[in-house]
Amino acid sequence: MDRPALPNRPFRVHLAVLILVAMAASVAACGFGGASASGPLVTVEMRGGECVNGPCGMTVVLDRDGSVHSAAKPPNDLGMVPPEKVAAIDAAIKLTDFSALRGRPFTGECPTAFDGQEIVFEFAAPSGPERLASCESDLDYGLPLFVAVANALSEWAPLPVT
Repeated sequence: MDRPALPNRPFRVHLAVLILVAMAASVAACGFGGASASGPLVTVEMRGGECVNGPCGMTVVLDRDGSVHSAAKPPNDLGMVPPEKVAAIDAAIKLTDFSALRGRPFTGECPTAFDGQEIVFEFAAPSGPERLASCESDLDYGLPLFVAVANALSEWAPLPVT
């Protein structure tokens, strides 16, 4: 699958990441609890569109230890995310109101209808897995949760950032 060029990230995106890192440090200092050392923290699935051999798609998994891999057949190791970026995502997950995000239904035409892709996120929240799909909910990619994920996984998953 051809990957589109990544958009330039404006200053406010970098500022949001710095704020998330500070929040992660503060959350850890308050004893809010840290992630265990193994298992997926976030999974990003991009599906739909047309590639040469059929529908396009890929799934990228970020484990709690910072390792990144694809859901494709092994070998599927892609790389590592620095601990501060993993901590920023973990903190953002803990501070996100997933019900509120799902409460904003997507009302447009899903990009898969015209050779685009739907993005499905699954987060390891303290209360259990939280799933968000771009064709089901109107996702604001400028929120700290999505900024942190895009910043950590931009090398492997071209995610939108506003």
